[in-house]
Amino acid sequence: MIKHLTIFFCCFAVLQASGQDTATLPKKLTINGYIKNLQTLSFDQNFDHLISGNLLHNRLNVKWKPSGKLTAVTEIRSRLFWGEQVKVTPGFAAQLRNDNEKLNLQQVWIDKPSLVLHTNVERLYADWSNEKWNIRLGRQRINWGITTNWNPNDIFNTYNFLDFDYEERPGIDGAKIEHTFSSGLKTALAYTNTGKKEGTVAAIKYAVNKWNYDMQLITGWYKNHPTIGAGWAGPVKDAGFKGEAQYFFAGGDSAGHFNISLEADYMFKKGWYANIGVLYNSQGLYQPVSNWQIINLKLSPENLMPTKWNILATTNKTFTPLLSANISLLFAPGTNLLILFPAVQYNLAANLDVNLVWQSFFVQQAQHFEAENHQCFLRFKWSF
Repeated sequence: MIKHLTIFFCCFAVLQASGQDTATLPKKLTINGYIKNLQTLSFDQNFDHLISGNLLHNRLNVKWKPSGKLTAVTEIRSRLFWGEQVKVTPGFAAQLRNDNEKLNLQQVWIDKPSLVLHTNVERLYADWSNEKWNIRLGRQRINWGITTNWNPNDIFNTYNFLDFDYEERPGIDGAKIEHTFSSGLKTALAYTNTGKKEGTVAAIKYAVNKWNYDMQLITGWYKNHPTIGAGWAGPVKDAGFKGEAQYFFAGGDSAGHFNISLEADYMFKKGWYANIGVLYNSQGLYQPVSNWQIINLKLSPENLMPTKWNILATTNKTFTPLLSANISLLFAPGTNLLILFPAVQYNLAANLDVNLVWQSFFVQQAQHFEAENHQCFLRFKWSF
C-alpha cells in the first residue's frame, strides 16, 4: 500500500507541475525529461533467426529548491516493452527490478506474454549543503568511480557499460555525508542496505588533489566482508591517466579477490578522441567456455566482468556539430571473448537525436572462434 501511494503521489506531483506553463513555474522548481523509442533487432550467429523488440521509454525529473541549501529530487522512469523479445524471455518483468533498492517503489502495470509496462521511482532524495557539508538522504546514486568503463571503487551501484540506453545509471536507498576541510581534503561517508541477507554496504572515502592528481582512498564493508580500495586521475604529459583498485577480503562463502582498472585517453589535434582501458578480475574466467548461456552476466562490484582480463579500446569523433560517431572493441584473452560495438548519433533538431548502435559478440567455441549473436538498435530521443 505504501509503495502504491508513493508512486501515485510522485506521479501526481510531476503531472501537476508539468501541466503548468514552464514560463510561469517558480524558479525554485525545474522539470525536464525525455521520451525515447528504441527498436531492437537480435540475430543469431549466421543471421538466420531474428527476434525483434520495442521499447517506449519516458523519464520525468523534478527538482525543487526551496532555499539555497536544500534541494528535493524526484525522478520517475516508465518503460513499455512489447514484441518477440518480451515473449521469448522468461520472467521478463521480474528482471526489471533493481536489486540494490531496498524499498520496492516499482509498479508493473501490465505483464502480458508480449507486453510489459513498468514504472519505477528512480530517485527520491533530499539534499542539504553549505560551503563545507553535504548531506543526502533517500534513493540516490552514489558514484565514487573515476575511470570511464569499469569502476572497482563504485561499490554501491555498479552499471553495465553495454547498456547505452541507461545514461542515469542505477541508484540505491541510503544516506551520504560529505565534508570538505580547509586543507582541501574531502571525506564522504555512505551507507545502504539492500534489504537482503548480508546486504549492508557502508564505506568512507578520503579524497585529495596533490601533484595535479585527484586521489582517493576507500575502506568499508561490502555485504559480508571488509573491502579497501584506491583511485587516481591525472595527466601524463598530454594524455590522461586514471585507475581504480579494490580488494574484497574473504568473508562468508567468498574468497578474497581483487579488481583493478587502468585507463589512458588522448585527444588528437583533428578532433579524434582515443581511450584504452584494462580490467583485471582475479576471480574471472581465463579459458574458453563451451556454453556462454550459463555464464553469469549480471554484473556487481565484485564481478565487473565475468572474464579475468579485459581490454577495451574506444575512439570517437565529432564530424559536424550534428554528426558524431564512435567505435569500441572489447577483447578478453583466455576466454577469447570479442565484443564489437560501433555507434552513430545525429541531431535531427534542437532536442531530437537519433542513434544507430550495433553490438556483435564473438567467442571461442571448442576449437572455433565464431559469432555468438548480433544486435542492432535504432533509438529516437526527444528531450524536454
